Amino acid sequence: MENKIIDRFKNKIKLKVSGKNIERFIKRLYKNDIEIISLKYIDFKTIIITTYLEDYEKIEKFKSIYKITKLGYGGLIKVKRKLFINRFLILFLVIGYMFILFLSNIIFEVQVVHTSVDIRNLVIKELNKYNIKKYNIKKNFEELNKISNKILENNKDKIEWISIENIGTKVKVKVEERKLNLEVEEYPIQNIVATKSGIIKKITAKNGVVVKNINDYVTKGDIIISGVITDTYGEKILDKVSANGSVFAEVWYTVDLEYPIIYTKDTKTGNKKTMYEIEFLNKRIPLFTKSYKHSIDNSKIILKNPLIPFGILKTQKQEITKEDNVYLPEEALEKAIKLARNKIESRLDKNEYIIKEKKLSFYQKDSKIVVEMFFSVLENIGKPSEIIDEVKTEEKGSINND
Repeated sequence: MENKIIDRFKNKIKLKVSGKNIERFIKRLYKNDIEIISLKYIDFKTIIITTYLEDYEKIEKFKSIYKITKLGYGGLIKVKRKLFINRFLILFLVIGYMFILFLSNIIFEVQVVHTSVDIRNLVIKELNKYNIKKYNIKKNFEELNKISNKILENNKDKIEWISIENIGTKVKVKVEERKLNLEVEEYPIQNIVATKSGIIKKITAKNGVVVKNINDYVTKGDIIISGVITDTYGEKILDKVSANGSVFAEVWYTVDLEYPIIYTKDTKTGNKKTMYEIEFLNKRIPLFTKSYKHSIDNSKIILKNPLIPFGILKTQKQEITKEDNVYLPEEALEKAIKLARNKIESRLDKNEYIIKEKKLSFYQKDSKIVVEMFFSVLENIGKPSEIIDEVKTEEKGSINND
């Protein structure tokens, strides 16, 4: 098999030979150890043969009584001749392909998905630090994961979770804001109001008047413990105090997330090496020595220009083996639900907890599962809201009887 492959690429020549006693010419070829790859008779005086190019000089020595015409070439020389003839077309195609490849690796849009302008601006500012911005070269999957982890590490107080994904020439960033339980500001005169919608389950009032009942539905801003004390009929204000207390209510969340079905386990082999690499469009080409199939890399830039997708790196490589594993749908679903539950629980305080949970939808998309979960949570929704005395317009202005 190997000899056939080698023979296919050996240089060959196709000849037309004419003359008297053509059989004698064929016998001379065999006598001089000239291999005839193919032979075809045109008539009793003319044949077409294919032989190896290296034997052509021998054939020329006894062509005096025969007319020998070159008809064409075969093997590697044929490929070279075709490449030479079509060199401009090939060059144009290569340049065109490289240009398309270059454009496909350029970021033309960065989209941060979040309702808060402050969070979007924060994420864009962080992305700019790592050159993830318009008209820059895209990062590969592993680099995006590393950058996501760094952004989380640097903004623990503001960002709960972040995902950076290449979609064509667009970078899409999904982010969740971390809600910190900051020190509650209190006022000399205040109400306790609801911070979100829910059904009241427990009210503990230390000061003020409770104006809502257990199992009442409230919306954001509704007064639950009032700092305004009135008479029995609610017609006359007797006093204004600083209402104080806690309000626990049942509130609701939905969590949408994707979870991979295929996961890879990395194992270090202990082998290490230092090597130089050329980086082009996020692809690395090793120089002088063969790279590991899989490795953990620690690279140092020797030469690079941000305007040109080319660079030279010095890389320390630690060899690893990769083993792909596949979750069963039930396993992936269980892990996805656990991840969704952890996201909710990370927001809760000591006395807050999940009341119940329910899977709303679950389906497979490519190599991931998509899950939508519903959570009912007991949460403290009460917060102080300052009572501002209203002064009647008649009291503020003067009365003119003229």
